[in-house]
Amino acid sequence: MWVKICGITRCEDALAACEAGADALGFVLTGSPRRADPEGLLPWIASFRGVEKVGVFTDEPPGYIVEVSTLLGLDTVQLHSPVRPEHGILRGRFGIIRAVKSLDGPGLFPPGTDRVLLDPSLGTGTRGAWERREVPFILAGGLNPENVRRAVREARPEGVDASSGVEVSPGIKDAEKIRKFIQEARS
Repeated sequence: MWVKICGITRCEDALAACEAGADALGFVLTGSPRRADPEGLLPWIASFRGVEKVGVFTDEPPGYIVEVSTLLGLDTVQLHSPVRPEHGILRGRFGIIRAVKSLDGPGLFPPGTDRVLLDPSLGTGTRGAWERREVPFILAGGLNPENVRRAVREARPEGVDASSGVEVSPGIKDAEKIRKFIQEARS
């Protein structure tokens, strides 16, 4: 089970996620209470190796996404907006995760999209239905250490993503919640 801890703003939280076995760290680089300042990440983000570093974006211009993602040494960009032709400049440079509210409808995997993240709340931390799907997906939205095991059992995603469910306040993680979340996700 692939696990991403998102909304990382502090080095100590990234370290706690890595020590607990996270596969990916998510850095929100768009308007959000969990927004990470790229300049604040620079002194320490490069020291994290062997973990996928994901930048979360919404409607930022693709050129800006490339600039910030390159500066920070990100592996993957997560787009909370439709993938448009101008996003083509991301292909070949970064993995692309497309965040969607629903897995129903055409065009879930536009050319160049590597993975789909199902978040019915679109980043607000409320949960949606946990249902099995015909396509591989990452499940997000309202997941926490107390419900992730059930969510995985019911939805059978290829991965899970948590942010607010492992926090003490927006952008400030709880190391014990992270550890328990990852343990429960893989149980």
